[in-house]
Amino acid sequence: MDLFGPIHFRSLGGNKYTLVVVDEFTRFTWVIFLKKKSHAAQEIISLIRKNETLTGLKVKQLRSDHGIEFRNSTLEEFCDHKAIGQNFSAPRTPQQNGVAEQRNRTLIEAGRTLMIHAGLPMSFWAEAINTACFIQNRSLIHRIHKKTPYEMLKDRKPDVSFFHVFGCLCYILNQRDPRSKFEPKADKELLSCPFDELPCAEEKSDSSDPIIPVPCPLSQDTTATSADNSLDADETHEAEDSPKTDNVSVSISPESASVIEHRDHPVDRIIGNIHDGV
Repeated sequence: MDLFGPIHFRSLGGNKYTLVVVDEFTRFTWVIFLKKKSHAAQEIISLIRKNETLTGLKVKQLRSDHGIEFRNSTLEEFCDHKAIGQNFSAPRTPQQNGVAEQRNRTLIEAGRTLMIHAGLPMSFWAEAINTACFIQNRSLIHRIHKKTPYEMLKDRKPDVSFFHVFGCLCYILNQRDPRSKFEPKADKELLSCPFDELPCAEEKSDSSDPIIPVPCPLSQDTTATSADNSLDADETHEAEDSPKTDNVSVSISPESASVIEHRDHPVDRIIGNIHDGV
């Protein structure tokens, strides 16, 4: 087992950590989302009791790193009572806990791919991780037993006929608003939106600060445009005869002054005289 986090974006349920538990024999994976690391011990105890009741099998050993979420008095007392051994990997040696570490990376990469493909905001990371874990338990083939983790644990082949694309179009039954006989009973929702459209769960907008729009320098008033178009013929002729600046700014600023001084540099005059045959 292993735990990754904290995630900079809270999930829709307010979670920041993910506990990943992998069965070493079947490679079946459970993911549990946590708000705090201190909740990991109780979640592990609850998961062990639930699986022992459903499968009738006993947990013999727990393998993890030296994190305080795995090495604490609560979990040690439970393991002593259930006669479960605790196997900790050596410090700074994640290879000894490679099964959980590799599954962490697989789930994170799959969840990131699902969110990018669906165009969902970062607050949906928990749903993406949960979906990736659900799919991998029913699709990955064990290279030795030639079966999926679900088939090895449940002793039956998984049903994948109900699988849909993550973030696809869905229809939600509307039982709240009054509808007539021929009006649709379901609302069509598209579970995808740009990343920058929804704010992060941690971001709090302060309504006390007024929002003052900043005028864009590229959008000028239409009256100025019409005034420019109504120039006299003499003014237009003078504008055409005026010397061109070659896209060099002539405003009074240190940058523009340095550019103008650079154009009148003596080296440029010598080069110009050479081109003129002097």
